Amino acid sequence: MAHELFDASNTVTDILLSICILSYNQPEEVERLLKSLEAQHLVGVEIVIRDDSSNNKTIELAKRFASTLPIKFFYGEKGGIDRAVLFLTHQARGRFIWWMGDDEFSPNAVSSVLNTILSNEKINFIWANYHLIGNPSLAIDLPEDKFFKSRNELLEGAGAALGFVSATIFRREIVLPGLREAESYIGTQFVNLFIVLYAITQPGRLFYLRGPIIICHNATSEEIKTAVINQNGLIQNQAFQVFGINFSNIVNRFSDSFDPAVLKRVLKKSFGKMWRGVLVGTAGGWDTTQGKRIKLIKNFWQFPESWIAVVLFCFPKIILGYLYRGYKLFN
Repeated sequence: MAHELFDASNTVTDILLSICILSYNQPEEVERLLKSLEAQHLVGVEIVIRDDSSNNKTIELAKRFASTLPIKFFYGEKGGIDRAVLFLTHQARGRFIWWMGDDEFSPNAVSSVLNTILSNEKINFIWANYHLIGNPSLAIDLPEDKFFKSRNELLEGAGAALGFVSATIFRREIVLPGLREAESYIGTQFVNLFIVLYAITQPGRLFYLRGPIIICHNATSEEIKTAVINQNGLIQNQAFQVFGINFSNIVNRFSDSFDPAVLKRVLKKSFGKMWRGVLVGTAGGWDTTQGKRIKLIKNFWQFPESWIAVVLFCFPKIILGYLYRGYKLFN
């Protein structure tokens, strides 16, 4: 259980927006994020940090920035992203919640969000558009700020990116009734996806903020490789489970709220990206196909691609490596 260490946000009385930062042994990333916040308009904003680090670097960093930023800081033992998301959602006092990972804000990002919230009292959700650092392509490339026509348009436009914590902002009060059920998804690494889907299936307007609002720092292949090696030194990549099976299960939980055709297209697209990513990882020598063939058939038999994936996953790694190099050569 995390406990509060200090609260430099107690002078903020009318909190419109809670920016909730998840941190685990990432002091450099937190410093980059807080520096980008120092240049933002923060009237009516609190910054809530939960740190599950094994050292005091982030604590010292947050105390230093607390002289200029309205930071409320909690420290606890590592409990995983799902528990951290739930904890921050409970602790936030703002009318809207904006989770943040190890990314950073573009100039005037917070002002853009605050102005959007204040412009329409019926807004319940904002998509804070982003691009990868070094790549100007937007996650959702629409010509201008606008209201989504429906939750179907948002789901189809964002797809699995709805699980990207830094891009989603929602009204806190509308998700509170769903937090108990969200606890049942602890361990999926996608509790945040459940909360977001719960938010967008409630009555209220959904807004697209073109931005870019967030600059996303993608993990390198070496960082991913390190993150998925367990205590026994075995490589256990969970992309298949998280972005394939868990994503599918959580989206299907809300199937009654979306057009079936949209739902099928979103799941098919997510599945296609996921199995190809796992295959590339296998060819790269840091993923594992153990158990995936059975799970492929069991969970995705309705997509013809699943049978292609099953066949390819049966090939030895050395052959997959040659196939992948050939693919890269001609693409």
